[in-house]
Amino acid sequence: MKINKVGYYILNAILFISIIVGFYELIDIKTLVGVFITPAFIISASLRYKSKKEKTVDSI
Repeated sequence: MKINKVGYYILNAILFISIIVGFYELIDIKTLVGVFITPAFIISASLRYKSKKEKTVDSI
């Protein structure tokens, strides 16, 4: 599966930062989910959708 490398690195950075922030409890959990986790899921879904779309186009 080919995934956009820049998007993959951004996704990993967001998840890593959210783990660090959550571990040290620097911000509230609701804010953590709203600022870091939700965008990470959106980025992950868009990367997977794009790679799935390209895969189906390539197989035709």
